[in-house]
Amino acid sequence: MDINKESAKTPEATIFIALVLIAFLGPLSIHLFIPVLPFIRMAFSVSESEAQLAFSLAILSMALATPVYGTLSDKFGRLPVVIGGIGMFTFGSLVAAFAPSIIILIIGRIIQGAGAACGLVLSRAIASDVYGPDRLGKMIAYLTAALVLGPMFGPPLGGLLTDSWGWQFNLAVPAIFGVIAVIVAVTAIGETKPPDLKPSINFYGDYKLLLTNLKFLFFALNPAIASGTFFALNAAAVYLMVETLGRPATEFGLYFMFGPVGYMAGNYLAGLCSNRFSPECFIIFGSTVSLIGSLTLPGFIAVYGLVPLSLFIPSLILSFGQGFSNPYAQAAAIAINKTLAGTASGIVVFLYLVIVAAMTQLVALAPSGSVTFLICLMIISGIVALALGVAGIFCPSEPEKQDS
Repeated sequence: MDINKESAKTPEATIFIALVLIAFLGPLSIHLFIPVLPFIRMAFSVSESEAQLAFSLAILSMALATPVYGTLSDKFGRLPVVIGGIGMFTFGSLVAAFAPSIIILIIGRIIQGAGAACGLVLSRAIASDVYGPDRLGKMIAYLTAALVLGPMFGPPLGGLLTDSWGWQFNLAVPAIFGVIAVIVAVTAIGETKPPDLKPSINFYGDYKLLLTNLKFLFFALNPAIASGTFFALNAAAVYLMVETLGRPATEFGLYFMFGPVGYMAGNYLAGLCSNRFSPECFIIFGSTVSLIGSLTLPGFIAVYGLVPLSLFIPSLILSFGQGFSNPYAQAAAIAINKTLAGTASGIVVFLYLVIVAAMTQLVALAPSGSVTFLICLMIISGIVALALGVAGIFCPSEPEKQDS
């Protein structure tokens, strides 16, 4: 059977839903885990920074695996790489769920993160194959709008599962999604890599070609740093809510939904206005709104004190801005070189995840209960993200070429 032909016959709507499912594994593994952190700390009698390693190292593992998936998919095709990655994700989920110690749990989370990376990378590469560069920005916007169902329902569901059945049950749920995702990838997506796409055998040259392209780097780093701001805020908020304010994990999960709602609203409005404004306008507008969201955090705390809304209204504002800017910045980076869509997607997601991991770990190393460091980190990163977006727009394009 010619998988490319079968895939071409699949309705675009069906492919889109399937892409959402395989890309959903990464956000699910991240956000379902957030409410578990204080309980893992207590269960294994470890420090806050040690418990946080189960979160940040999983993201780091995800980040390190992403360039590998992108390159392998350009060489061997999208489908076999998706199947292998999701299988790894499922195995790691089970290891973490039945871990007898914090070390084994962290190992399981690292394996899970490495497997989840395939969905984040290949959903964008497959979207590039199916929809083409002209519609890629809009489709990534729709894809990420659907993916915020993970951040939206992950923490509330994670909090409910943890409060009702314990944190181990929470960690076993992703394995079920992994099995479903493999079935969907085989039956609904198939192979989408263009048959005339001839991958380079010079992997080092491919990475050098992209990583020395300033326009690519500016567009890739803009959403990475902006998203790091969001995750840093919420990594601090879970401890402030549960330990400082004494609120249950389920309540944190419900407040966390402010961020995904803002992101979806930004995505939706960007889609409505896509024919009126250029992608460059969305990048600048969204980055500016995100910076404003960071600036409101100290204002709300100064006026209302440390209450949940002082933490989560800024999260709503900065996420709204990211709903405009992130998809179009990512699409601009992936479209820099059409022959290296998989590799470019891998680098984009790698930068995104490694920066998110670094920023969340930085927050965990700050003094417990302190918000001063968090405020400084958010404002500085908001300014840097905006500057990168502007730089990417005004940086001249380099001629498309490929090393051999």
